[in-house]
Amino acid sequence: MSAITWTPEQQQLISSNIAPGCTQDELKLFAYACQRTGLDPFSRQIYAIKRGGKLTIQAGIDGLRSIAERSNELDGSATFWIGDAENSQWSDVWLGTKPPAAAKTIIYRKGCSHSFVGVARFQDYNAGQGLWSKMPSAMLAKCSEALALRKAFPADMSGVYTVDEMEQETVTVTAMATPAPVLAPAAFAGDAKVFAAGKAAIAKSTTVQQLEDIAARMELRKNDLSQQQFDTLLELSLLREAELVPPAAPSTDNDADPFADD
Repeated sequence: MSAITWTPEQQQLISSNIAPGCTQDELKLFAYACQRTGLDPFSRQIYAIKRGGKLTIQAGIDGLRSIAERSNELDGSATFWIGDAENSQWSDVWLGTKPPAAAKTIIYRKGCSHSFVGVARFQDYNAGQGLWSKMPSAMLAKCSEALALRKAFPADMSGVYTVDEMEQETVTVTAMATPAPVLAPAAFAGDAKVFAAGKAAIAKSTTVQQLEDIAARMELRKNDLSQQQFDTLLELSLLREAELVPPAAPSTDNDADPFADD
């Protein structure tokens, strides 16, 4: 799993807007969640919220669906609703005039002998405002689906909750008086293949002209190398040149020295 690399500008954006109020360790944890889930924080697929001083990694239901779809192991799903005592049968469509009492989503995963079920009760998740007032059955269905998806794909979604699940616990995050922490930019590791090829070429060189040709190619591929790799190749080239050009022998020509004895 390759590490995530964000530019300093992206890191600042995450600290101030996508994961406000998070500590350095919490930002690292958020970066790991982005890496593990493959979700893009700049597309608002995943972000971090502090609730009561505790970090919560959140995603949209579409983000969880995309993780499941990428696994190539999702084998279908189904959602049902149930009402109160007067409507106590599970139904695959909610036609009641009142919000359902609960929603149940069943997730099927290829190769598994059993399904994964998530049940969400309206009284547990109802935020009492926004879409929860206009589309309660749809909102409750997303919560039950998120529960079932986490059960079916725990390695990819463990600890990642949807906005709909957490909306009833929404609290205002107080803006920090001090500047948001900025993650140190990750050092460029360089291309290992280019570096290895450079070392091999220098070791095989037999003339100074070959070393000069290698130096020219190094300059052209400098953007593919880290500074440490480039400096190492330069040092190896100088050492090889010293091996190919032995020091000149002292001159014995007396005519070269005007003060030499006749």
